[in-house]
Amino acid sequence: MTNTYTNSQRVFVCFTGIWVGLMIAVGLLVPMTIFSYLTDKQVAGMVAGQIFKNAGIISIILGMSLLLFANTLVRRGLGQFKLIRWYLLGTLILSMIGNFIIQPWMVAIRENTLSEGFPVLLSNKAQLFQTLHGVSSSIFLVELALLGLVFWRSTKIQH
Repeated sequence: MTNTYTNSQRVFVCFTGIWVGLMIAVGLLVPMTIFSYLTDKQVAGMVAGQIFKNAGIISIILGMSLLLFANTLVRRGLGQFKLIRWYLLGTLILSMIGNFIIQPWMVAIRENTLSEGFPVLLSNKAQLFQTLHGVSSSIFLVELALLGLVFWRSTKIQH
């Protein structure tokens, strides 16, 4: 493997590491911090939701960029990136489902119940909202696991 390919692989690993760090920070640290400092759980949820939305957009951009990058590395002969592309595609699809389906659905439920004068968890939509929250959390955990696999496999040294 030439130095160009080694450097390309390093850049790929760096961007994957940034994505993993973003997911850990936003998915684990942000909610714990927000919900421990803000006494109004409705406001805390709204703030966390906006942060998740922004992180979702960044995730989609990183996912698309890394998928294109992985395709380039496969064309250059780095075979380990063939499987990595599938992990990236899965992660990207999950990010899109979370960002464009689950989160907007949760926001719509929250806004609808607030317009009726109730917080979500005291409304008749509480069970649906909690189910969507569970689905969203599950999607996040699968995304994080797939990204961990991407990171691990992309650090393999080609000889």
